[in-house]
Amino acid sequence: MPKPVERFASLLERMKRLPMFTPRLGGLQVEITLPQLALLGWVADHPGSHVHSLAEALGLTAPTVSVGVRRLVRAGLLERRPDPQDRRAVKLHLTHQAEQMHALFLQRRNTTLELFLAGLTPAEQRTLLDLLEKAVTTAESQPAHSQGASKE
Repeated sequence: MPKPVERFASLLERMKRLPMFTPRLGGLQVEITLPQLALLGWVADHPGSHVHSLAEALGLTAPTVSVGVRRLVRAGLLERRPDPQDRRAVKLHLTHQAEQMHALFLQRRNTTLELFLAGLTPAEQRTLLDLLEKAVTTAESQPAHSQGASKE
């Protein structure tokens, strides 16, 4: 029997192969990474965000986010709009194509997660989610996490 940490790592790898991790727009594969998808998701939830607030929210450096923003602007998925209160700053917004892609991704993610949970009873679902919440909370409270070790 593998150690718990090895079993957990294996399960995470299997989860990465689930359909929700390969975003598509219509029937076409979209060239986008999971970090870029996270960036789009944040902008979808916080339209008009600035790069520095996006970087802070994602636990990344502003230069790292700026590179991702440039790539997404070139791909036609993000727009930079002038900030009327600060001429040096820009606000980030999804393009229509990105809005469609984000909506499709959310639909696909929810369908996949519903299938993932379907094999569990309601009590097992609550137990799984409670244990995951506890594990994530514990991991977030560790010094490596709180000191920004995840910043790129």
